[in-house]
Amino acid sequence: MRIGYYVQGAADEAFVHGLAKRWCPQAELAQGKFRGRSRESHRREIKNALIDLRDNHRCDVLVVLTDSDTASWREVKQREWKRVPKECEDLTVFGVAERNIECWLAIDRHMLASELGCDPNDIPSEDPSGFVKRCLGIGERDTMRDEAKRRIQDFMATPPRLKTWIEGSPSFKDFYNDIRLLGSRRGCQIVNELDPV
Repeated sequence: MRIGYYVQGAADEAFVHGLAKRWCPQAELAQGKFRGRSRESHRREIKNALIDLRDNHRCDVLVVLTDSDTASWREVKQREWKRVPKECEDLTVFGVAERNIECWLAIDRHMLASELGCDPNDIPSEDPSGFVKRCLGIGERDTMRDEAKRRIQDFMATPPRLKTWIEGSPSFKDFYNDIRLLGSRRGCQIVNELDPV
């Protein structure tokens, strides 16, 4: 199975890699263009990126991951889904992180604090993005960036269960449910994260 992804940045990319390693470790991953890096309109960029991943990279599953920023994640998903080409809809999973991907990483504050080597109360509640990026070094342009991506990937790949994430975030639960459904149609049986370990 080949999983193509179209995401906003390095943290999102590492998040997708971690979940793929966790749920479908035999899959190959293909990186699409990072969102907003072309000179195309957003509508054309999504369409062209997904068609490129499907046709040129021969992907069986397409993952789009974006942030809601201050908007409702449901509204963002509904608006953005309309930009997915009809011919790619049955291959595509669309995840919208409430505010940003760092908010998803912080759903289980105790686990993230353990990874970052801090107290859970040190992690800002409203928007942990800057704090998490600084602690991981994700904004750096050197070897720390690669290390930060590896840490995020391993962080998502290794918890015994993601029950806390699913129960703690409606948008992550929606993403997880969509991934399980598409995975079952594509021959990748994803573990039920709500089952006891």
